[in-house]
Amino acid sequence: MKKRILKNIEWGILVCTILLITIGLVALFSATQNSDYDEFKKQLMWLGISIPVVIIVIAIDYEWMAKLSPILYGVSLVLLIGVLFTEPINGATSWYSIRTIYSSTI
Repeated sequence: MKKRILKNIEWGILVCTILLITIGLVALFSATQNSDYDEFKKQLMWLGISIPVVIIVIAIDYEWMAKLSPILYGVSLVLLIGVLFTEPINGATSWYSIRTIYSSTI
């Protein structure tokens, strides 16, 4: 399975992605020198979280995802329609208020 995953990777896209990440980290590092590198540390944390997620997504068989696509499409439509009936947050009715839902059930 490992050979198949490595065989199907678009290496040009991977190299460009790594270059963009590196350039962004260097720019953020130089821009956050006065603030104890807080934003840089956050970016590194999210990078560390996202790499395993990307590896998992790459390992998922696309045929399995294609079989689930009608269900995922239906769930997406229900969520999009449901957003029309939410309460405005800062003037926009495009967000679900998870905190309100959670606190009202306790």
